[in-house]
This record gives sequence, C-alpha cells and structure tokens, in this order.
Amino acid sequence: MRRKARAGLLPGLLLALLLGGCVTAGRPASRPAATPAELSARLEALARGSGGRMGFVALHLESGRRYERLADEVFEGASVVKLALLVEAVARHREGTLDLSDRFPLTPQATAAGSGILDELQPGLAPTYRDLLRLMITYSDNTAANVFVDRFGAAAVNSRMERLGFAGIRLGGRIPDREPVETESERWKGLRLGWMTPRDTVELYRRIAERSLVDPEASRLLLELLAWPKSLDRLFRTFRDDEGVSWAGKSGTMRGIRGDSGILTTRKGTFVLAAFVDGVDDDRGGGPRANTAMAEAAREVVESWSATLPDLPAPPAPSPWPEEPPPSTGRLGLTLAQARAGGVPELSRVFRPADRAFWELWEASGGSVADACLVPSPNGWWEENDPQKIDPVTSIVLHHTGSATDVRCVEKFLDPQSFVSAHFLVGTDGRLYQFVSLEHRAWHAGLSYLHGERALNRSSIGIEVTGDGNLAPFTQEQLATVRRLLGVLVALLDVKAPSIVGHQHVAPGRKPDPGIWFPWNDVLRDALDLAKELEPRACPARLAIGARPLGRPLGPAVSLPAPDAVIAP
Repeated sequence: MRRKARAGLLPGLLLALLLGGCVTAGRPASRPAATPAELSARLEALARGSGGRMGFVALHLESGRRYERLADEVFEGASVVKLALLVEAVARHREGTLDLSDRFPLTPQATAAGSGILDELQPGLAPTYRDLLRLMITYSDNTAANVFVDRFGAAAVNSRMERLGFAGIRLGGRIPDREPVETESERWKGLRLGWMTPRDTVELYRRIAERSLVDPEASRLLLELLAWPKSLDRLFRTFRDDEGVSWAGKSGTMRGIRGDSGILTTRKGTFVLAAFVDGVDDDRGGGPRANTAMAEAAREVVESWSATLPDLPAPPAPSPWPEEPPPSTGRLGLTLAQARAGGVPELSRVFRPADRAFWELWEASGGSVADACLVPSPNGWWEENDPQKIDPVTSIVLHHTGSATDVRCVEKFLDPQSFVSAHFLVGTDGRLYQFVSLEHRAWHAGLSYLHGERALNRSSIGIEVTGDGNLAPFTQEQLATVRRLLGVLVALLDVKAPSIVGHQHVAPGRKPDPGIWFPWNDVLRDALDLAKELEPRACPARLAIGARPLGRPLGPAVSLPAPDAVIAP
C-alpha cells in the first residue's frame, strides 16, 4: 500500500512490463501426498516462522478439500480490501447505475499517497472507470481506489458485502491524500483501510470462480479484472514457472502487514487461497520472511493435494458466458463472391487489391471461402481518415473477444462509438470475418510496445478469436483457421516469427489475451510451415503491395501465378 521511495518509479515500471515474462523463480521439488496431519504440521511450522500472526485458508473447488488456520480471525486487509470496491463497481455496472466506459477527470487534488502510478503522471488525464479498476487491482493504485471510495462511500460498500454474505469484509475508508507531503506519515499512523477474515476472502473468490457472485457476467468481468496482477511474490511465487497455470488475485501491503489472495488454476483444478500476516517487523526485514511463508504454504497445499487429484478434462464443462441473443438479421456482411463482383462502394475499406491477393492466396492454400464474410467497420485509419498513421506492417497481434458468440464482437466493430476494430475475426465454427483492409489499420492494440515500436495499431494486423483463452480452449475449427490465416499473412506480408504475438505480450499487465489456452507452439509451427509452402506464389503480390503508397489504389488486381498443384489443407 505504501512505498518508501518514489524516484524512478516509471522507468522501473516499464522495465518490469518488458522483462516480467523473463523473471524466473525456483521452487521446491514435488513431494508425495502428505497425510492431513503431516500437511497441517508443515503449515503450522510455516505460520510460526512467518514472523507474525498468520491466517491461511485454502480450498480446492472440484474436490471440496479445505485447510483453515485462524480462518475467522480479523486481519487488516491493506490493499486486499480493494476487492470490496471492485465488487461494488461491477455490481453497479450490472445494475445500470455505473457505466464503466464513462471517464473521470483526474486533478492534482485527487492524488492519493502510497502505491500506484497515477500520482506520477501529469494531471488532466480522464481514464474510464474500467481503466481505474484495472489500475486499482493490477498496480494497486491508491488514487484510483479513492475515486471509488469517494463515489460509493464505505457504508454502501459494507452494506453490499453483508448482503452478499461477506460480513467479515469491511472497508475502512479513504487512503490519505498525497498533499501535504510533510504530514503524510502522520496521516498513516493508526489507519485501518479495511478488515478481512481469510474465510470470507476465500468465499468471495470461490463465488467468482463458480460464476455465482452477483451474476455470471459480473463474475466473468471480475475474473478478467483480477487477472495478471503485478505483485507475484507471495502465494503465486513458486508457481510462476509451471506450465498451464494461471493466477488472478489481489495482494496488499502496509507497515507491519502482508496479505495475498486469489484463484490458482492448474491442470488439477481450481485452488482458492488467502493469507494474511500481521505483526511483521519491517524494521528488521520481516517482509520477505512473511512473503516466503505465504509462498511455501501455498506450494505445500497445492503439491500435497495434487498428488492424489486427477487431471481435469479440457475444455471445462460449464460455459463461462451468459447466453447471448442470435443476430437480428441473417448473414452479416457480404460473401467473398459478392465482393469480387464489385459495385459495392462501402467495400473499399475492406476489399482492396491487397485483400484480393490475400483471398486468392487463401484459396490456393486450401482454405474455403464459402463462409467468408466481409463486414466493413467504421473504426480504423484509411486514406480519408489520418492516413499518416498507416505504417508498413511489421507484426501480427492475436486477441480473444471475451464473449461466447461472434455477434457481440461484430456488433462492437460496427459501432463507431466503440473505437475498436480488428482486421479479422475467427468465429466459433472457424468462419473468417474481415472488417478492415490489409491496406488500412485497425484499432485493436491500444497502448502497446514490441521490438522498439510503440502504438502498434499503426503497423500491425489485428486478429480476434471468439472466446476467452483464459477460461476455455478454443475449438479445433478456430485453431485450424488461425493456422491458415497466419500462414497466408506471413507469406503475403513477410512478417517475421518473433513479431507474431498476443495482446498479452505487447500490453503486459493490461491485457491477458489470447490467454493460457492458446497453443502457441503448435499454431506457429504449422503457420510458418504453410507460409514457406506459399512463398513462391505470394512473392509477386508481396512485391506489388510493398511497392505502392499505402492506402492508395494499386490499379489492376494482382494476379497470382497458376499453381502446379493445390496445396492441401
């Protein structure tokens, strides 16, 4: 919650974002299953060695196994209590009393003391409430937290916690303002940000994981906002190198206080964990000791229980999304045959010479155009709308839509007020939609960085895949289309393998897609093999596309050389 030094925070933050994926952490060797008595003794020893009073609760959802220590005792929640603010905001969003897309103008007077990044930036920003929630959870931003404390009030937040059944979670109030700096330390003395019991904290996460907190859509949004926290040095520390593992949670720190909580997903199922330690001697380096006790306790429980748990089948059986209405009309957009016939002016932003070459190469690769669908989006950069922002293509960025059906993404891309688009969407059945011409640029990457390039909207192709890759695997039909799409794009645009990335790679901490279930190795290997096969046919079109000014007509359609044989799918 508080930090000792403020200088150089932003350079350090940027370095952490760029290198966070390279950090490694050692972990103890796997152990055989312990008896309940043996596990309890090990955990008790870790708690005694934490340097303070330690409460710890662990729950395995699928089997119902549970461990509790001081489960109903009250601890200072520190920043973990921001969970209550998050739930209140999402609940109001679902009730229609808070629009997360609305913007909040920040002023110097609104700056809070302690952790975060907004206090390091110049005043005048107007982030959306969703942005503020992300900053509050991912970076534990205190200024963002105070925005919601001031809007909701502690009494309203605590009332909702009680109605939801979490009497053991209570918000204390505002975080001290940064100014005047001279009295900041005094204003922290004796401050209680919130009260939490380990049992109710785990129960809150359990209901999020089971999609039963507020409603399924609210739970999905809560899980999305909790994904990929910045602080991973406690409960998740020893799992960071494990394959197929994800973590969504919130930690907290105050003087003498350490806390962490979250949902750990492994091939053995879902583990919900919460740990709090108070009485930490920060003057004698007690913080790392408490953090290590939490990390080792989580590893002990998960390894011991996992030794006798079966691997779970994938994908998960329950759908993580609410049911969505079917499209109000029939087929959206036009077929490729209709586009090739011409005479449709609005298709000039989705079917130009480069796109004609793309679809010819798609067919040559064995791809079907029977279900291809062209839907011009109003969102993007083209020759009449900031053409100076169109740079040569150097990368391809993959995303997931976060919804169960194609229609939600299509409707968003057709809404000019959404300010969002992508070049392609791969539907649930493998259907390929195109919204923006390859000669134009879509709005899909936002604040992003890759290989020295910033603002990747200018120089990248965006691909959305229907679904949520952190909740369930994509369908085989989708993955087959993604493989072929990447292979054709690489052959046509000469994009290099290190520049085929996910949104999570170019906006770490901000975006988690396409997620842990996306099979990068298999997809890229197959796509690059296909691109190599297609290269002789793609080179004439590649040269023609690269030789003209971007966004300008090419003239006659690019014609590809006749194949000696059709390449098999």
